[in-house]
Amino acid sequence: MRSAVMCRALSKALQRHVSAMAVCSGIRMPQVLIARQVSSTRQLNNELIDALKNEITAEKQLEKENLRGEQAPKISGFEITTDGANVQLAKIHGKEKINVYFNVNHSVDMEGEEDEDEGVPLALPSLTIEIIKAQQRLCFYLDLCENEDAAEANERFDFRVAEFYIAPASKGTEDEDVPESVYSSSGKYIDPTLHDLLFNHYLAERGFDQKFCREVVDFATHYEHSQYVKLLTDIQSFVSR
Repeated sequence: MRSAVMCRALSKALQRHVSAMAVCSGIRMPQVLIARQVSSTRQLNNELIDALKNEITAEKQLEKENLRGEQAPKISGFEITTDGANVQLAKIHGKEKINVYFNVNHSVDMEGEEDEDEGVPLALPSLTIEIIKAQQRLCFYLDLCENEDAAEANERFDFRVAEFYIAPASKGTEDEDVPESVYSSSGKYIDPTLHDLLFNHYLAERGFDQKFCREVVDFATHYEHSQYVKLLTDIQSFVSR
């Protein structure tokens, strides 16, 4: 009895040893297992590609019906340059060169505001304004917000100045980072009179008003959506290879 048990134990040990040697020596898995894995992967890819196609079609239909087609709306008085999620607006005001920078990543809050007319989630990116004169730039960091007292469509959105500062004009790329040594102040703690003159009238003279905010929201909403569709299309192309 003990001999039989010992023989079975030795047999199992030998089988494990042979299996381990087979793995170490590079012996391939049975073809049936490989075929099953390939079939499963192909099925998953096909399902994913179909889902992506459906989503892309639905988003393009939304773009056509609710966002007035593929062409993004204009922002009055500004030349628009885009690079992926980055957007730059530029114009000349007298002796000043004015740049506005924003990024549409994470600018849409799916649980936040929607366009009342179109039913589309709105993009409200934060903006950096640079007013460049001589070798300096006066900068404002703005948060877009909804104007609860709006009486007209162009008054629906406004901005809050979160931060402002003076920095040296950039020497390289236009959106060059501001040195950490530059002092900046919060827009919350400023004298009311100075707030009105600097944040309202001074910026309004350069085109930064409620109409500008509305146009930025319209553009950013459309452009962010186009970037989302592009992302889905790129994923579809990647999976299809």
